[in-house]
Amino acid sequence: MMTFGFSTLLDLLSWIVAVTLGAKVLATLILLNFDKSVWDRPGWGAILWWSTKITPIIAVPCVICIAWLQGMTDQIWIFVGLMVFVMVAVPWKIRQRRARIADRATIKSSS
Repeated sequence: MMTFGFSTLLDLLSWIVAVTLGAKVLATLILLNFDKSVWDRPGWGAILWWSTKITPIIAVPCVICIAWLQGMTDQIWIFVGLMVFVMVAVPWKIRQRRARIADRATIKSSS
């Protein structure tokens, strides 16, 4: 499905998918070694956390385009379903993070 040359649109989209999902995996592996409080503080933890949320939003439309360019209509519907999941899951995780940060601020101010 994906090609990794350097000359066509399909190649470019394949590289974008590989790099963004690779960055997501790397950021996730780094973040899993630390407590969630590190994820929520400004700095590298927050940058890595956001990169795990932004990369699927970039990668999945590229995968949809790859499937479309190659005429894989069955896979397009699977990837569209994946995009719907991403568009629901990412805002949900962002809301959870904001609530977690607000809870920590409330606990600190009350003590």
